[in-house]
Amino acid sequence: MSTLGSTALEPFDLRTVRLRNRVVFPGHTTNFGVDSLPTLRHRDYLARRAAGGAAMVITEAVRVHPTSAGRDSTLGSYHPDAVRAYAELVGAVHEQGAVLLAQLMHAGRQAAGDSTRTAAWAASAIPWTHGGPVPHTMTVRDIDVVVKSFGVAARRMAEAGLDGVEVHLGHGHLLQQFLSPATNRRDDAYGGDSDRRIRFAREVLAAVSAELPEEMLLGIRLSAHEFLPGGLEPDDVIEIVDALSADFRFDLLHVSHSAYVGQASLSTQIADMSHGAAPYREFPRRFKQAFPDTPVVGVCRIDDLGVADDLLGAGDADLVALARAQIADPDLVRKTAAGRAGEVRRCLACNQACIGRIEHSLPLSCVVNPAAGRSVSMLRCGGTPWLPPGGACSSWAAGLLACGPLSPPHGLGRR
Repeated sequence: MSTLGSTALEPFDLRTVRLRNRVVFPGHTTNFGVDSLPTLRHRDYLARRAAGGAAMVITEAVRVHPTSAGRDSTLGSYHPDAVRAYAELVGAVHEQGAVLLAQLMHAGRQAAGDSTRTAAWAASAIPWTHGGPVPHTMTVRDIDVVVKSFGVAARRMAEAGLDGVEVHLGHGHLLQQFLSPATNRRDDAYGGDSDRRIRFAREVLAAVSAELPEEMLLGIRLSAHEFLPGGLEPDDVIEIVDALSADFRFDLLHVSHSAYVGQASLSTQIADMSHGAAPYREFPRRFKQAFPDTPVVGVCRIDDLGVADDLLGAGDADLVALARAQIADPDLVRKTAAGRAGEVRRCLACNQACIGRIEHSLPLSCVVNPAAGRSVSMLRCGGTPWLPPGGACSSWAAGLLACGPLSPPHGLGRR
């Protein structure tokens, strides 16, 4: 009888790096940012999961252009201090033995433009939900701006020392909005048949690839099924990836599902307790069968390393992404490896503090682990995520004085 987690705990070789196991801590919004820069709170949050045993950590979505910043608490690549800020994340995660990838993204029509006071950008003038703001239909010049912004973002992540990037083609964000016939009603070179709808993604990947050193990994995150009338289905997405693979070498296919729409599709993206474990495992399986030589990441309600072993043993994926499970217990991997799986604090899939708070523009937390995101650095600074100019606060009262309204917020990279 195999030991729980025995397959998930095996090392795994990617093209340029060896992972100590097959467990990924995937990107997810935290609302820990300040002025679109990562903070001490980000650094400690990600490093804590690396210390707990995750082999690969992926940042939350790094917006490549200000039109993607729905709020300033998300992350971006366009701030002048970006390289220095992300380099501090790299150092902290590497110190704990994990590799770090940056997820590059433009949110598109659901960004709403609240941060930049502009209309959201999209493939076509179709709101993301009934009654939502009508987005600006991107011109060819707008498309060129975003393509170049992806390239600049990739260059900055390379300069910061990250191990790779993951370009987000899924979850109903901008690139998927161009790929999908449900959201792309254009009649120019970027809309119509499948080849023209792929053009934007192809140009983005070319711009990113041109900026990556040979040793950096290139992955894509995608939605295998949009669950939308007239939207993309697995056969369509496999065809898209096959077409892109003719031009680009992908080191990872991170297979998710859904679209960001005001319909049932969105509820499947972060499946709650009404779903069973790994309810969408068929999707990474389909991509593993279609692309047997490319590592595939499975995701969604992989609640523990027992479920992970089941997926990996069946050949449904090569790597497993556990987000909420490692929010609930950052030591999930380490405890399981030590034969202490019974001590793991289990995620309830209630989505109350991780997703519910995010939707109210509040920082991520966890019902079963309220300490999630409340780092030592933050607690020393009176409950704020910033390190004050004079250094760490020695007490909560001192924190109020040093980190209060009279002190400007300092993201990582600011001095």
